[in-house]
Amino acid sequence: MMRTKAGKSIGATIAAVAMFSAVGTQVASAHGYIESPSSRSLLCNQGENVNCGAIQWEPQSLEAPKGFPGPSVPDGQIASAGGAFPELDQQTSDRWAKVNISPGEQTFTWHLTAMHSTDKWHYYITKEDWDPNQPLTRDQFELEPFYEVSDGGARPNQKVNHTVNVPERTGYHVILGVWDVDDTINAFYNTIDVDFGNGSNAYVPNFLSYDWR
Repeated sequence: MMRTKAGKSIGATIAAVAMFSAVGTQVASAHGYIESPSSRSLLCNQGENVNCGAIQWEPQSLEAPKGFPGPSVPDGQIASAGGAFPELDQQTSDRWAKVNISPGEQTFTWHLTAMHSTDKWHYYITKEDWDPNQPLTRDQFELEPFYEVSDGGARPNQKVNHTVNVPERTGYHVILGVWDVDDTINAFYNTIDVDFGNGSNAYVPNFLSYDWR
C-alpha cells in the first residue's frame, strides 16, 4: 500500500512538472509587439484601453498565418490576429485610446520577447475615407504597404526600429504592422490607433467606457 501511494505521489509530481514545463514553454515562446507608437494591445496591457480580455496579459501573442494582404487573417479579425482575442476586433470611433501622430518620417519600434528569424516587416494604413465605426477589413486599408523591408531570414535584436514615412491623413486612423517570421508559417499582427488631428473623426474620449475603480 505504501508503494502504491508513493507511486501515485510520484506520478502526480511528474504530471505537475510536465504541466509546469508546458506552461513555461508557452510563456517562453511569446513573441513581440509594437512598442512605439503604442499598439492597441500594449495600451490594453498598460490600462489605457479597458475591457480587452486576455490580451492585456500577453500583448506579444497576436500570431496568425502570414500572407497579408492575401489569404491569412479573416476580414473583421485583423486586429485580433484571426479571432484569438476577439475583444480587439471591436471597432468604433471611440472604442480605443489614440496615439497622436504626424505624417512624414517617424520611428516605429517593436519589442520582441522571442527573436525569430525574420522574412519581412510591413505596414498599412486605413484609407482616407475609411469608416471607423465598421469592422477592420481589407477594404478599409490601403493594401499597398507604406513601408516594407525584408530581413532575408536574419534573427533580429530585442528592439527593432523602422524609420517610416507615414502618409498624410487627418483625424482617427488605424495603422497595421505585420512581422512575417521566416521559418514558420506565421506572422504577428499589431494595430495602432492614431490621431492625426484636424479631422471630423478625431478622438473624443468616451468617459462612460472607462473603469474608474
